[in-house]
Amino acid sequence: MEKASQNIQDSFLNAARKEKQAITIYLLSGVKLIGRIRSFDKYCLVLESNSQEQMIFKHAISTVVLQHNALQRNSAREHADHRPVAAVHNEAAPAAAALAASDPKEP
Repeated sequence: MEKASQNIQDSFLNAARKEKQAITIYLLSGVKLIGRIRSFDKYCLVLESNSQEQMIFKHAISTVVLQHNALQRNSAREHADHRPVAAVHNEAAPAAAALAASDPKEP
């Protein structure tokens, strides 16, 4: 059972490390650390921030948050914004054309 939990943690941290994503780490003490994961093992991880590396023991970590870059956020936002609008336009266009064709006031 412990092995399955470890795999989730490893895959999360490894993906952030490979993609060199900025992360925010909140420690149990309330300290907030921002940087990129250089490496990690069973007990600790190495965080690079401002050209310095610091080793953080996992038992001191409360939360790890991925910081997605602006390009990914904008792309996701545009994708989410355009999908519903496009669907509405595609469905409404035939109905609007049918209404215009049946209106006797239109030339």
